[in-house]
Amino acid sequence: MMHRVFAVWRRYFTAALLLACVAALQSCYLPEQFTADLQLSRNGDYHFSYKGQLRHAALAKDLMDGKVTPADEKQRAATILNDLERDVAFGPSTYAGRGVFNVSYDRTGNIMQEKSFNFVRRNSRILQMMYHERSQTVEVRGSSVPAQYLDTLTAMGYVPNGTITVHTNVHVRRENASSRKTVEDETTLNWTIQKLGEPALILILG
Repeated sequence: MMHRVFAVWRRYFTAALLLACVAALQSCYLPEQFTADLQLSRNGDYHFSYKGQLRHAALAKDLMDGKVTPADEKQRAATILNDLERDVAFGPSTYAGRGVFNVSYDRTGNIMQEKSFNFVRRNSRILQMMYHERSQTVEVRGSSVPAQYLDTLTAMGYVPNGTITVHTNVHVRRENASSRKTVEDETTLNWTIQKLGEPALILILG
């Protein structure tokens, strides 16, 4: 049996890079109106799915500031959709307006072989999972959002309003889930993210 520490560190499921992009206007995404599900087994196999919306921070900020014409918005939205769908794990996506995209994502793999996994991608991390070979641990995390960005996100009308569920047969050492249930050797933990500024999700398995 592999010994591992499986840690999820996040504040309303948004990585620090996402908020840096609000200031720097990089190609970053914010999770919104979503359900996310992660299954992780002792041998490293995982299945991650995400259904809901992603808000493109740069486009949303430019729309809020009145810097985008309807024609520009249409062109930029098409470019962003092409960018998302470069990853075959994304299903067909659509633009909903206001810099928001309706998406679905489904990926399976083995973190012990891959060593790392990033959603949406490395330069726009909402969720990051890493395998540490020396300690035989798996860490999954999303970073906290600096308080100075909260007003900007509120002005953009951004509310995460999502849920994340983790299913695992690894022993739970620490968690702050909204609910937890164990049936035989599988534990299911749920977190509900309804507003900005909620405590970071923490889960340690091993």
